[in-house]
Amino acid sequence: MYFFMLLLVGVVLCILFPYGPIIVGGVVFAVVIDQYRQTIYMREDIQAIKNHLKLMTKEESEDYEADQAYKDIDRISSERMEVINRKIEAELERDSKNRKT
Repeated sequence: MYFFMLLLVGVVLCILFPYGPIIVGGVVFAVVIDQYRQTIYMREDIQAIKNHLKLMTKEESEDYEADQAYKDIDRISSERMEVINRKIEAELERDSKNRKT
């Protein structure tokens, strides 16, 4: 029903205005992007529920935890990020020294 109303409005705009197809294209693009965004949010919610109820396989659970850790990086303070970066740099230096010897 929603799509048919949008289609009807699009046809009317295409007939009445010279820039109607551009407007209709923009509206259709916005609707598609909004639907995609809503689908992504629902998918994330379903994954969170599956993880909470322990319904994920081990591989799915590991992927979910990695995604959550990646998203949580944005919330880390700059001081904590500096500490993490120093640890990573020290580990990389140890690895490069081990490869040389």
